[in-house]
Amino acid sequence: MLELADGGSKPGGAPAETGPASALLVDLNARLEAAAGTQDLKARLGALGQIQDASAAQCAALLAQYLFPVAGTHAGREVLWASLLGHQTRLTQALCTAAGASLTLLGAARALRSIRALVKLHLVHYAAVPGRLWRVAYALHSAAEKAGFATTPVHAQADHRTPTTVEQELLRLVMLRVSAPDMMPPEQIEVADRVVEQLGAEFTLRQPGVADNPFCYEPAYEHPPRRAKGRELPDTTRYFGPGVGFVSLERIARQLGGAKPAEFQAFGKDIAPRVQLGAVHHLLAFWRVDAPYAPPEHAPASGSLEVVHGYGQVWQQLSQSAQGAGGLSLADYAGPPQSPETWELRGKGGSELGVEVPPASRAWTKCGMVLGLSTDGERWAGLIRRMHPRADGGLQADIAVLSRAPRAHALREVIGKYDDAAVTEAAARQFGASGVNAVILADGEDGTQPANLLMPAERWNPGRVYELQEGDAARYLRALQLVRHGEDFVRATFEWVDAPG
Repeated sequence: MLELADGGSKPGGAPAETGPASALLVDLNARLEAAAGTQDLKARLGALGQIQDASAAQCAALLAQYLFPVAGTHAGREVLWASLLGHQTRLTQALCTAAGASLTLLGAARALRSIRALVKLHLVHYAAVPGRLWRVAYALHSAAEKAGFATTPVHAQADHRTPTTVEQELLRLVMLRVSAPDMMPPEQIEVADRVVEQLGAEFTLRQPGVADNPFCYEPAYEHPPRRAKGRELPDTTRYFGPGVGFVSLERIARQLGGAKPAEFQAFGKDIAPRVQLGAVHHLLAFWRVDAPYAPPEHAPASGSLEVVHGYGQVWQQLSQSAQGAGGLSLADYAGPPQSPETWELRGKGGSELGVEVPPASRAWTKCGMVLGLSTDGERWAGLIRRMHPRADGGLQADIAVLSRAPRAHALREVIGKYDDAAVTEAAARQFGASGVNAVILADGEDGTQPANLLMPAERWNPGRVYELQEGDAARYLRALQLVRHGEDFVRATFEWVDAPG
């Protein structure tokens, strides 16, 4: 039989209960326990399918509360995730066990869909995916191929609108994993899952030994799917890739790039346009044959960092330091300053720092988060680039150091003659209106990197000219190209310009 569990552990290695399960899951879990004990396999598969269909919408709603919390505590989010993980693990265990006892087309397709849902729950939490999930997924597909129905269409969802195949379900699973989710914030991982759901019929899986696609998996092992380039692999290796799905994704990117925010509906109205577009651009980069990013080799390092997170807190930290510019205001004030957290260094390489994430910080830590770093009397600006979950439950992060000499400034938007503004330029200058708190990462004057800065996301305005006051002198800069749109900040290039006429 296809088993996810080891020995006498909970199904699929599910964690022990950490708190009361969501009320939405209580009935489903009770039904699941009853269905899993049904001796008649056909009746069991039917009951499990009904539970899977019923739980899809409820689990999606609960996952949205985890991804986009509007209230509650960090501890509450952890309990919510553990409840979701426990339910999905039990459901996946039951479906895989039933599929192993009597393999059918529908049973194999449903089991693979459930495995993908379980893998996604691990990924959005930056938790290590158990190797046995990959082993069982590969075995389900191999068994379906031997039975001759791996590419046979079947309706594996309650709405019966879109057929799927066992092969397509496997490809959706493995393409999600090779999309570099360790470099995405959780909400973008959710978008990536919706992308592979929509484009899964266009992905490509090659026969053993046909090595003309960028990714691969090894059916006989528990290794996750991975990029194939630069590896010596056995003849049984299966290669796969996005196929014509890449062309479809390029088309979606063009449509999203030219759409108004209200028209962003490619992957649901519940996720912000910038999140959708950011996820699509990420996938376009990492679905290519050559990876766009190669992590630098890290040498072991020790010591500690004092860390604050969030753009407003980073600006405050820098403004209060000796490196901050004079004449700063607290417009856009982000509340009381955080007490810095202490993170332990584990490695250094290039412009990156490898750190151990403390358990208490895990609830807010995610890729793309901007950080203020203090070490040995210096204050830097950084960004969480990549997350490394460990099998023991620990979590490491790679931090890109954006600047070792960031400067906090209170800029002022220059109001042009024809701007539709509530105040004139003269009034804004007299009363200090239109202030924008910005962090200049590099001024571009030493030639090592282009001039670039951070500023609040809601104040970003390409082409806008800003005044920077240094003592009695004023300098002017024009915002140019958006480099990154974070949750509460943008990073953009700029150029120095003469005073506006």
